[in-house]
Amino acid sequence: MLAHRDNHRASRLMPLSSWMESYSRRQQFRRIATTLLGERDEIICDLGYSRQELVSALKLPLRSDALTYIEQRRSKRRLAD
Repeated sequence: MLAHRDNHRASRLMPLSSWMESYSRRQQFRRIATTLLGERDEIICDLGYSRQELVSALKLPLRSDALTYIEQRRSKRRLAD
């Protein structure tokens, strides 16, 4: 019975660790994106991004992966060109 409680307690921590990982990843992205948004549009474009994509990615919910979102948008843009 005690082992069952230990497993149950550990399983409750998994969503918390997953949330912390998502939060950490989002904060890292936020630091990079805000730095890029301080640059001119030409520099952002040369790096393969657009200002609108970066702003949109910053507004995504925490559970959404902003880098995946930007890469999907970038690939759609390449296909359209």
